[in-house]
Amino acid sequence: MTAGVMCPLCGSPMVMQFASRGRNAGQAFWGCSQFPRCRGSRDAEGNAPKPRQPRKKPAAQSALVPAAGRRTKSLSRGDLLVSSANTFGPGKLVAREGDNLVLEYFDAPGPAASHRYREAVPRASLTRLTLSPELRVFWQDRDNRWRSGRVIETNEHNDIYVRGHEWEGFVPEERLYVRWNKPLADPVGFGEAGMLESPMLAELRLPFLRSILQQRSAAHGMRAVLSSCIELHAHQVETAWRVLQDPVQRYLLADEVGLGKTIEAGIVIRQMLLDNPTLRVQLILPPFLVDQWKRELTQKFRVQDFTRANVRLSRDDEPAAWDAADLVVVDEAHNLARMSVSEDPNLALRFQRLSEIALASPRLLMLSATPALHNEDAFLAMLKLLDPAVYADTTAGQLRSRLEARAGLGRVFLGLQPSLPGVLLKGRLAEIEASFPDDAEVRDLVARARESVATQDKDETASLIQALRTHIAEVYRVHRRMLRTRRTTALEGTYRVSGRRAPEPLSLESTLRDDVVEALDRWREQALASAEGNPAAMTLAGRAFAEATAASLDPSALQKWAAERAAAPLSADEIAALKRIVQDVAYADRRATISRPFADALSDLMTSNERAVVFCPTAELATELAEELKDVFGAKSVFCHVTTQSSEENDRSVRSFEAIRKAAVMVADSSAEEGRNLQFANVLVHLGLPGSANRLEQRIGRCDRWSPEGSGGWRSYVVSGHADDTYSGAWERILKDGFGIFDNSVASLQQAVDNATDEAWHILLQMGLDGVPSAVARVREMLDAEIERVREQDALDSLETSVDERSVYARIADVESNASTFAQVSDNLLAASSAAGNLRFERRGNPARGLGGYESLGRLPGKQAQIPLIPASRLVRDFLPLKGHVGTFIREVALSCEDVHLYRYGDPFIDAVSDFLWHDDRGRAFGMWRWMPEWPREDTPLYRFDYAVEANPLEVPSSRDPRSELVTVTAGIDQLALTRRADGIFPPMIVSVWMTAGAQELTSQPHLDALGAPYAKPGTTRAGGDYSLNRVRIQDAYELIPEHHWGESWRSAERAAQHLIRSREDVRSAVQRATAIAERDASARLSQLRLRAMRTAGSELVRLQEEIQREEVIARAMAAAVTAPSLRLDSTGIVVLSGRALTS
Repeated sequence: MTAGVMCPLCGSPMVMQFASRGRNAGQAFWGCSQFPRCRGSRDAEGNAPKPRQPRKKPAAQSALVPAAGRRTKSLSRGDLLVSSANTFGPGKLVAREGDNLVLEYFDAPGPAASHRYREAVPRASLTRLTLSPELRVFWQDRDNRWRSGRVIETNEHNDIYVRGHEWEGFVPEERLYVRWNKPLADPVGFGEAGMLESPMLAELRLPFLRSILQQRSAAHGMRAVLSSCIELHAHQVETAWRVLQDPVQRYLLADEVGLGKTIEAGIVIRQMLLDNPTLRVQLILPPFLVDQWKRELTQKFRVQDFTRANVRLSRDDEPAAWDAADLVVVDEAHNLARMSVSEDPNLALRFQRLSEIALASPRLLMLSATPALHNEDAFLAMLKLLDPAVYADTTAGQLRSRLEARAGLGRVFLGLQPSLPGVLLKGRLAEIEASFPDDAEVRDLVARARESVATQDKDETASLIQALRTHIAEVYRVHRRMLRTRRTTALEGTYRVSGRRAPEPLSLESTLRDDVVEALDRWREQALASAEGNPAAMTLAGRAFAEATAASLDPSALQKWAAERAAAPLSADEIAALKRIVQDVAYADRRATISRPFADALSDLMTSNERAVVFCPTAELATELAEELKDVFGAKSVFCHVTTQSSEENDRSVRSFEAIRKAAVMVADSSAEEGRNLQFANVLVHLGLPGSANRLEQRIGRCDRWSPEGSGGWRSYVVSGHADDTYSGAWERILKDGFGIFDNSVASLQQAVDNATDEAWHILLQMGLDGVPSAVARVREMLDAEIERVREQDALDSLETSVDERSVYARIADVESNASTFAQVSDNLLAASSAAGNLRFERRGNPARGLGGYESLGRLPGKQAQIPLIPASRLVRDFLPLKGHVGTFIREVALSCEDVHLYRYGDPFIDAVSDFLWHDDRGRAFGMWRWMPEWPREDTPLYRFDYAVEANPLEVPSSRDPRSELVTVTAGIDQLALTRRADGIFPPMIVSVWMTAGAQELTSQPHLDALGAPYAKPGTTRAGGDYSLNRVRIQDAYELIPEHHWGESWRSAERAAQHLIRSREDVRSAVQRATAIAERDASARLSQLRLRAMRTAGSELVRLQEEIQREEVIARAMAAAVTAPSLRLDSTGIVVLSGRALTS
């Protein structure tokens, strides 16, 4: 790709055209402006077909007198150059300074040259500015009046031809100026110089930029949240915000299964890529999740848009492929963490490699739903990855002791609910106060809560209880950078899960069932006799019983189990019982008794557009069942996910199953029980249940995930038999009534569930089918105690998410409700067929109401291409790479389609447009004469100023400003996190003010009403209208404000407007509100850190003291930023209200 669009043959500017003949007919290309003398061309992306030598100019031309606008080959004063030593872009050569050359940078025409920024740069860093078509240029005419225009061409003689308003011709390079690459800082400079445009573009660009600023404000600067193709949910948005506003981004995302940890991590990844498009991201993933992550990152977070980034997805069993990166993401991190204590040296080395990678990478995200309780070794290993300096010397025993000590606190915390009666609530408050005797914040909140309870102020009580819960959760969680969301009643109200349904029984009549029960009973009695008195042997026998029961629906699998166990050193009686099983099931026809009857039964259950997932005990049964189902549903509607297929084949099955929109079935074995997301299915069928309750939890978890509003209800079925006469039915009864697994998730009780599973099979082994009631009661007893312990721990570690008007989610939801308005103002600004005076993009389709897009290359009659009013170099850099993209302003449409851009703040196309508008000078200074025949007053010139008001903690106005201290504490951390934090405290805003020519605020309501109408030219059917103040009409305005006083009058109004903006009620209220928020935020952060520091020692104390120091500096900088927010003048204009028309 070339830096500018210049002819590869003669160096002349090129214009976009459409081929009219040949194999490329209808396709866009860049053609030389000197055609037919030169036939140089490039493709639409700017690539030359192949290198050629430029044409030699005829010898006769060497004697020609240079045209007025010719560029010379050697460097001369006034040349337009670009230096690689900075990022300022075009500058004008004005002087020499030793071995360096001095470039002067041009922002606006108004200020004197002595006020322009200059910088000395090495001569070797300089290249000539490419004067590409549509490049905006400025010059002074013979009367020293500033003019503007666009480059039309630079021919083979290097003559510069420009076109301005009502004039075109050659202009010498030394007289031309081009704005530097910084956003326009001085729109008044254009007004001061009399370079005014009609208000058309100003009226188009300001609503667009105002909406962009509203989106930035609502999202707290998190562009990734708005522009990702995801449903927005409070807990996910708030979790991402917690990470992204923290300058230290090393977090453990520990939400319960199915609550969207991948979405939270995806938001963070996309935001990091938006912050730094060359970011290196290393994802370390279980093999079965690699393809799912790839799809999520591509479809939902569009990482493919970041072509300069390096996003690597590696398997967690291939440590040689891992590399340190700017951001490391580890999914199912507990699997690798458990290897920290493995006796297998290869596994231990794998964890050691992960530790090295984590230590060498500044940002780390780990995803794990595994609770700390009973998983202390793995949890401690994850904490060491997060914060190695703090936890280097901590042992699992110490962590276990810390968790046990917190149990009492969690118990008290759980009882703190604002819905309790006043008497009980006062008692809970007293317990809380007694539990935290050294916490002044707790004492203060408890005292205020007691008072609100006494006065029966329910809203204030609820607010204070929420504040108290948040404070305790922040201070006393295991690690402050562990974020966990639990499934609660409140969460389920907004985040629907779809697959937790009690299964209906599905019976398959078979004579085999009685034979299997009898055979298993014979073996059970012998196994029990052999293991009697040996607890370890009894546990192993119980697990073997579980395996046999799980396989009992598949005669071949049961036969295989019995044969393999009979080969082990067992008692003669047990071996005989196992051989009897082999003999008894040898005659069974699995296809006739299971596969075919089940296929027929399933076809009767399903409707025409439902998708069913059927889990089988073995790959062999699943494969056979799939064959039978193909006879019923058709080969293209049945898919397999089994261990005998490759991961690529299984992944294709899932994608095809998800994409199909008619009745379909996916048959799976255990290979689909972990990592897969099958929430899109409607029916879940268990053709037999696994003998492990935790495995069943994993299986249900594939479907027990978020489901969109309006999605159909789930149905679930199980083929197992009756609890009174089959062991598979007995196990189903224990799972249902003992574990309660079909009603609620037990994912957070893994260790206890494993223990209860062993206990249940132990009871069945001892008592047979008569032991079902005892097993149910024992499992319930074991789990109830564990549930209470986990709730106590989770109560302190889970996030207290707020969805009030100050929460980021609430504000995003509010701005999302105005998406249709953003679509309209964007389309008005962009589409050539829309409002006059806009940027002239070619609209394709209908992105405002469905799918479509905006193309950089439109087509005029004939061969000529229509190019937006954007310099060709910027067009090539920012817009042509997006050629052919499809987008929409409607989130629901983006969610339902693949490879679609969601047009929001953070989308590359929308960002490119807004970046251009901040840099471009068009529409920034306007002027018009408003003729109102009935206007009873004298002609009145009035100025408008539109200011962007924002808090910028990274802007240091002076060395004495507290923000200058940030340099000492932010080295190596994410400084953009601070700007996001500032956006959350002080939402950016655009404020407009009207001023009189006497530099006073306009308060007259008749004048304000007259200014409210949009720009409209005078018409033939009505009296009145608006005249733009061009170079001729501005003379009428000079009669009201003399030309020699014109610039000073505007500057005087500008100075008064700045002072007025800061003292306006809406801005002062915003500053006061933000100052209070900043103080509360800083106080809470520091209080929580200091309280944690009081409870720690050693390396953890040192780290907390460093963090306290950093937060103190950030607090002072943030206070300075919100107390004195920066004002950025976006646009300005002059309007003359008059009762007379202009004749000029």
